[in-house]
Amino acid sequence: MRNSLLTLSIVVIAFGMVIVATHGARAETPLVAKVENAIRTTEPGWRYTRAVLNAPPPLVPSQKTLVVEAWDHTSKSGKRESVEVMIFQVDNRTDAKMSLSPVREGKVATGWKVERFKIGDEGYLCTFKNGGRRFEIQFRKGTIVVTVSSDSFPLVDRFAQLVAAQIDTTT
Repeated sequence: MRNSLLTLSIVVIAFGMVIVATHGARAETPLVAKVENAIRTTEPGWRYTRAVLNAPPPLVPSQKTLVVEAWDHTSKSGKRESVEVMIFQVDNRTDAKMSLSPVREGKVATGWKVERFKIGDEGYLCTFKNGGRRFEIQFRKGTIVVTVSSDSFPLVDRFAQLVAAQIDTTT
């Protein structure tokens, strides 16, 4: 009887941990799933690889990483193209605004040029030119903060617009 009770207790605790872990993951999954489905539908042939973000602590303590992905494919001309997408969520719009303050204030690494970009509630196009080119669009919409980067401006713009279109700020 004692072993049965111990076994039952362990099963209940383990099941509870799975429910809690699943509940937390489910809260973040719908937006990511919408974004991935929109990209797959609009950009056939593109494949993504999920990544781990290895970066300093976020500027905003409430920032949670929803997804970091690298999307890639080979063009008809045989050129490999890639786009990196990072989506974060913060607790409120004030935190979202604060998370873009370094870009807004031009506090970027040498070689980067920052200009306003019309997307979401606030957006910026960052361009790096040093032998090659690199483009990055950073924007916020509601409590979601997004960074999309690539060597191609048309790709960065297209993917950023796709992500922005999936963010519902009415909830």
